[in-house]
Amino acid sequence: MSTTILRLRHATDPGWARAVLGDVDAFLQDHAHNERKVVQAALILAAQHHQHRDLVAAMLELAAEELSHFQRVHDLLAERGKTIGQDQPDPYAGAMHKLLRKGDVHEYLLDRLIVFAVVEARGCERFQLVAQALEPGPLADFYTELFKAEARHHGLFTGLAQRIFGREAFTARLDQILEAEGAIVRDLPHRAALH
Repeated sequence: MSTTILRLRHATDPGWARAVLGDVDAFLQDHAHNERKVVQAALILAAQHHQHRDLVAAMLELAAEELSHFQRVHDLLAERGKTIGQDQPDPYAGAMHKLLRKGDVHEYLLDRLIVFAVVEARGCERFQLVAQALEPGPLADFYTELFKAEARHHGLFTGLAQRIFGREAFTARLDQILEAEGAIVRDLPHRAALH
């Protein structure tokens, strides 16, 4: 799947995958914390926007799936003699959070759904890069599986945003967030982390 299909404005530099291969354990630890954060975020979305029944159902399903991913990454780390370690600051997530408009509850929800969609699209792209960079085997297969899951999640958030807010409002704001996300990714240093 290309970045064009996902509508990302800036492709991840190949140097990022080399950084991941340089410290796979650190990448797995960061990945575990990212899965945990998605579980928490999905449950918060469900609780805060209970009036949108489709959203609540989707977030509960997503949280369950992401929790299983967290468990699997935890197990991979345990097999390697590692723990999930301490959560480290994520400059990408921090910068993406700053894109959220917080004055109006409707704008805030639209932005949250779009930011989640774009973050999932970026995860999709990067999991594919990891799967391709790793030696063939169970770890590469796992990231191929996750690449497909992230593509589904990207579609889930874009679909929810369009159903709740309409295609026109969604598209206008998506373009702004994609431009900002591309600039964020261009400025990120390469490190053994998802973002």
